Amino acid sequence: MSEAWLSSCGGHDNHDYIEGFAGHVLRYGQAKALLSERGWTGLSLGHWDAAGGSEHGEAVKEVPGWRARWDMQLPWGSWEHDAYGAPASSCVSGPIRFDRTDAESREAVPLTEVPPLVLSEIMRDADLAVGVSSVGLDLQGQGDYWQSYNFGDLTESAEVRRDALTRLLPRLRIADRVELAERFLRVRGDLRTYKIHLGSGNILMEPNDAYLCIVPHGTFDQVFLPFEEDGGMLAIIMSKAFLLADDTAITDPSITHQIRS
Repeated sequence: MSEAWLSSCGGHDNHDYIEGFAGHVLRYGQAKALLSERGWTGLSLGHWDAAGGSEHGEAVKEVPGWRARWDMQLPWGSWEHDAYGAPASSCVSGPIRFDRTDAESREAVPLTEVPPLVLSEIMRDADLAVGVSSVGLDLQGQGDYWQSYNFGDLTESAEVRRDALTRLLPRLRIADRVELAERFLRVRGDLRTYKIHLGSGNILMEPNDAYLCIVPHGTFDQVFLPFEEDGGMLAIIMSKAFLLADDTAITDPSITHQIRS
């Protein structure tokens, strides 16, 4: 695990939790199923009784010697659209804390004491859960959270992705057409200039920041990072960069119409 990864996790003595994956609105059933497949247990949210049911909970994963606890809660007002007695439709993620399984208490341990491989595994799970089940992925989404998820500040994993791109971009055949900004990979095509968000992979077009919708299809060239399976978001970002750098060669009418409008 790189030093950049540790520092972005808040690797300081006074930090005993990971907050970079907090505040995301997730599709509850999808997030729970994905986490369950990866060994997380204990999460149960829903309106089970007149008193409000299980509005708060946590997903728990144990690895040898360590336990990760990821706080979750129901969004405010969810009782207005969730059925009584049924699982929640969505949840809001909170911070992730660690404690030792052999300790008498479950007091959170500073991140600097958590082994890097344990941190990497847990954050890989969290990044995958957010990346797959966030409502920010909805193509017709709107509101402050959708805007923040798709074009806002970068998460820890996106910061590491940016660090990888810093080393990777000079080696590419499109190196003279790409540059890194704070949150975006900026790509200069012949028709327009594009900004690909390093967290969501979504695209804005200069000069007016019009949204460009490109839905990935097929298999991308794989670019592996320790926390991104099958190339993950980095592969999607790179594939979009190569496509847009040669935008005059794009033939898909759903894309060309957006670019030329």
